[in-house]
Amino acid sequence: METPEPGPADGEELLVELRPRTRSNPEGAEDRRSSTGSLGGGNNNNSPNVPQPAVGSRVEGEGEASTSDSPPSSTTTTVSTAVAQTVVPPAASVAAAAGAAAPLSTAAVAVKERPKPPQQQQPTLTSSVPPPAEYQLRVPRVNCPEKVIICLDLSEEMSLPKLESFNGSKTNALNICQKMIEMFVRTKHKIDKRHEFALVVVNDDALWLSGFTSDPRELCSCLYDLETNMCDSFNLEDLLNVIRHKIELPSMENVQTIPPPYVVRTVLIYSRQAGQLQFNPSEAVSKMLQSPYFFFDVVYLHNGVEEQGEETSWRDNYTSFCNLDSKGVCYHFEVSLSGPAIELHNCMAKLLAHPLQRPFQSHASYSLLEGEDPQDIEATV
Repeated sequence: METPEPGPADGEELLVELRPRTRSNPEGAEDRRSSTGSLGGGNNNNSPNVPQPAVGSRVEGEGEASTSDSPPSSTTTTVSTAVAQTVVPPAASVAAAAGAAAPLSTAAVAVKERPKPPQQQQPTLTSSVPPPAEYQLRVPRVNCPEKVIICLDLSEEMSLPKLESFNGSKTNALNICQKMIEMFVRTKHKIDKRHEFALVVVNDDALWLSGFTSDPRELCSCLYDLETNMCDSFNLEDLLNVIRHKIELPSMENVQTIPPPYVVRTVLIYSRQAGQLQFNPSEAVSKMLQSPYFFFDVVYLHNGVEEQGEETSWRDNYTSFCNLDSKGVCYHFEVSLSGPAIELHNCMAKLLAHPLQRPFQSHASYSLLEGEDPQDIEATV
């Protein structure tokens, strides 16, 4: 005579909890079995032994539901199915349920304590290695207005027809510089109409020719009337003093968090070859150069190999300009007067970037082709 199965009131059958439908388990099937592979203990020999994966491994059908914090439903599903298919006397049923309680709870705890998959962990974001202390820009990288001061050297070297133009003919540097300055000003104006521009010409002395204006036509109107001169000397401190008296640098309470209302940038286009650059800045000029809101970019035109036999190399003067930048945030370019004019245009195009948003010059890379060798540390420009 068969003994009826114990009902839910007897407390021997656990509730069946099926896995929810997820993208990785659309039918709610393919539930995992307990890590023991059976009903639990050695009392039930009729239940099939199904090989189980190790705790923490992923099997087919695992998805979002496998990482849930709810109790594991696969264990209860296996137990209830095995109990329903097994016919035992009531006393044996109670004993079997008691014997299965210990391994069942052990399996549940093991599943709960298993490590989470890698995608559930929130690893600490590792930031890139910051540049050295002397090459850190401590100002917020905002697109604030710029006051750009273009300083154009009018020494006689600018009138020598050495640069190779686009059509292959020779032209002088002054003609190329006038065109590239106009392109620079008009392009900056299209980027942000709040930018302002001023023009300073450099002979033996520096002359503030055109004041700050946001209209490119005003600056370009006096750009093409310039002529070169015989210049005996170049006084860099005099140039910086002229600039210092014409500008007022922002003063912010917290430099690192509060964006400035504007920044001041000087772009010097210099072409003198003779003599070593002498510069003994005053305290006021040094304070201006140290300001986080002042930038001094230089485009140096030189004779290249033609000048190597002289006592003072153009590299010495170029190094002197680079040494003015103790913050490491300014751009410096050198272009040979005997090379193609497009190199001069390329340098001016690289200066279009905002000084607060451009990378450090040693980190910048302008290559687009895979065959070109990139630098070790480069930034997208």
